[in-house]
Amino acid sequence: MARYVYRGYKVGGIRCRGTVNAQDVKQARKLLADEGIYAETIRAGRESGAVPAQVRSAFYRELGTLLGAGLTLESALILLRESESGRSDCVESILRRIREGVELSSAVSELFGGAGSFEIAAIISAEKSGTLSSMLVRTADFIDVQEGVRDKIRSALVYPCFVMCLGVAVAAVMLGFVVPNTTRMLASAGLELPASSVFAVSAAKVTVGCLVFIALAAAIAHTAIKRVAEKKPSIRMMYSRFAMHFYGAPGRSLAEMRFASILSVLLQSGMQIVDALPVAGRGTGIAAVEKASCEQADKIRNGAQLSACISQIPLIGRNLSGWVRVGETGGCLSSMLDVAAGRASRVWEKSLSIRMSVLEPALIAAVGIFVLIVALAVLLPVIGMTKSVAM
Repeated sequence: MARYVYRGYKVGGIRCRGTVNAQDVKQARKLLADEGIYAETIRAGRESGAVPAQVRSAFYRELGTLLGAGLTLESALILLRESESGRSDCVESILRRIREGVELSSAVSELFGGAGSFEIAAIISAEKSGTLSSMLVRTADFIDVQEGVRDKIRSALVYPCFVMCLGVAVAAVMLGFVVPNTTRMLASAGLELPASSVFAVSAAKVTVGCLVFIALAAAIAHTAIKRVAEKKPSIRMMYSRFAMHFYGAPGRSLAEMRFASILSVLLQSGMQIVDALPVAGRGTGIAAVEKASCEQADKIRNGAQLSACISQIPLIGRNLSGWVRVGETGGCLSSMLDVAAGRASRVWEKSLSIRMSVLEPALIAAVGIFVLIVALAVLLPVIGMTKSVAM
């Protein structure tokens, strides 16, 4: 059965809308009519949508565990549908597609918006190699690692963002209320702000205006470039290279970790290296790495050595090629890729913590200096006026 979205009228002319599950539009109209609803419009509901990574991870892990216990795919999905009310709609959609003869990988690709290419590739290769139960659990582990990385990035940026917002709020209060009120107070006393104070306040206003303008311009430029890059591969390539150089060592380490982890997952699922390499490159999110991975996969297909080809991938090849060479020699490529991913993760965390430890006091110092300059520009004339009155 499919889900249909309708708009219509109840008895008495009351407008209503909602969803109904039916085999087709005709049956949907009949079911609604039986409920006393006249359907004005009926359309197929959109089942696919952005499914959070935590939901996908839990689904893969629980489904893999049930399949490992000996249940069939349909039986496992039925059990998940009955036990998980929060994900019953997703599981119901997957189950319906499975009963229609669609493979799990196709159903996930169709219904799970946000599923990464490596997830789909891992499920496809696991279905072909008969290792679906173990690979689903492995894919869930990798998703959890990726989400852990994102959570660390968000946590690291919370305090700097708070300091910046605090600085903007203080600037707005000082320049929007304190300075005008002080100027009016001095004017009523027949005094004016000295030239140094006028200059300091003007400089502060110009600084705040420039920072706001730069932030807005950067956000607009980033959005525009991303849209253009989706249509023009050359722009996307240039943008990805600039972004990686801008992010520096933490960005390269993060790309290495993603590349090595995805490649390890796909190789363990039974996928051939020539097919897994482009997927791993795409999983880094860097156009330059993705393009180079596809080119090196063609060279491997023609007989080139894997470690030599990995070394030619920009940004990540220099560090990963040594680990790949050891894995090739020892016949433990997947294990060495996991080791390389773990090392890259530690380097990323260390580099990020160092930059955050420098950024936080720098922002605090910048906000403090700004507030001090504005405060002195406002207070010095008041202090001078108080001394003149006292004399």
